[in-house]
Amino acid sequence: MNNLTIGALILIAIVILPYLFLSFRKISRYNMPFFKAFDPSYNLKRYEADELKKSLSPITTEMETKTVSNFINHWTAKFENNTLNVEDVKMLNELLALGKEDQVNGILALHPQALAQYTAIDKELNPVVTETDNPHFEKSDSVY
Repeated sequence: MNNLTIGALILIAIVILPYLFLSFRKISRYNMPFFKAFDPSYNLKRYEADELKKSLSPITTEMETKTVSNFINHWTAKFENNTLNVEDVKMLNELLALGKEDQVNGILALHPQALAQYTAIDKELNPVVTETDNPHFEKSDSVY
C-alpha cells in the first residue's frame, strides 16, 4: 500500500468511527429505530417530538372527527327542520364569492331539499333582472 491509500483509510477512520459510535449510542440509550439513529440530523429532541406526536395522534383525530360531526349535524338539522334563514344563505354566498364552491356544494349535498331551500331564499335576496324589468337595458351587437 502506498502512502495515499493509508492516509485515506486513516481519514475515513477518523470521520466514520465517531459517527458509528454516536449512532450506536443513540440506538442503545434512547431505543431509536435503526435507520433514524444513523441520520445525522435526527437528534434526541426530534425523536421525542415524534414520539409525542404519535401518542397525541388518537386524541387529535378524535377532536377532528367531533368537529366534522358537529358541522354536519348543524347543517343537516337546519335543512331537516326547514330553519335555513337569510343569514345562512348570505354566508354561503360569501363562501361562493371567496371561491369555496366545493365547501358550499358539500353543505348543500347533506340533504335532498337543501338546494331547493337555498335557491328559494337566494331568489328572494337576489331577484333576477330581465330585459323587461330594466328600462335602460340595451342589447349590444359588439363582440369582445
